[in-house]
Amino acid sequence: MAQIPYQMISNLRPQITTAWRLKVRVTRIWQAITQQGDIVGINCIFVDELGGRIRAWIAAANMNQLQGLITEGETYNVHNFVVRQYGAMQTERCFESNFFIQLYHMTNIFVAEDVDYIQRHVFQFTNLSTIIDVARESNFLIDVVGVLQQVQPMTTYRNKYNQLKNSIQFTINDLNSPAQVIFFDEMARSLDQELHNAGQHPVILIISSVKARMIQGEVKLTNYPATRFFMNLHHEAVEDLRDSLRLVNSPM
Repeated sequence: MAQIPYQMISNLRPQITTAWRLKVRVTRIWQAITQQGDIVGINCIFVDELGGRIRAWIAAANMNQLQGLITEGETYNVHNFVVRQYGAMQTERCFESNFFIQLYHMTNIFVAEDVDYIQRHVFQFTNLSTIIDVARESNFLIDVVGVLQQVQPMTTYRNKYNQLKNSIQFTINDLNSPAQVIFFDEMARSLDQELHNAGQHPVILIISSVKARMIQGEVKLTNYPATRFFMNLHHEAVEDLRDSLRLVNSPM
């Protein structure tokens, strides 16, 4: 395997070797924080040239060694890591996948240059008409795209721990089905701010790694630590939806 320059994410398998090599873009980074506020590790999403995605995990013991070597949006050669299979209790996976990788003290990370061919964002969209089925499956988060509608004013409240919290509710529609969405805290504030600065209307929103769940008997999409939203992103799914919207609204 050492003679192979690098592998594709789709070829990774657990319990074969740790001498894997990837050439990837780091498309997302977020901290894993306990309810007590302790940082227990760092999560990343790696994307390769074929559009394969995998979550990478850096445990707290290796954070000082590795976290300074990666920057969101940049590309890297990553050598020597462990491929692991998700356990039955590992829910809220940031997308549908059976494996993740763990970077550890033997992992080497080098900047990879001239790799513009690796996409900045990769999504696998779920039709909004099917999210009630997804809500019954608790193992993974989903990507959705839709026209932003019916945005309610952001609300501020105190939870049962007397902590000050924010939320904002809205609807997205992919022209086939609507879906109710509720964002909490920093993501609610960020959406509210970006809406004020949106330069193109109607706004088309991509939400990546969002959770479909039943809330008071209704299916709603809610944000988790892995969730990101993209407003009017330059992406073919956004352009296709905007073109379809023009056709729907054009006079016969």
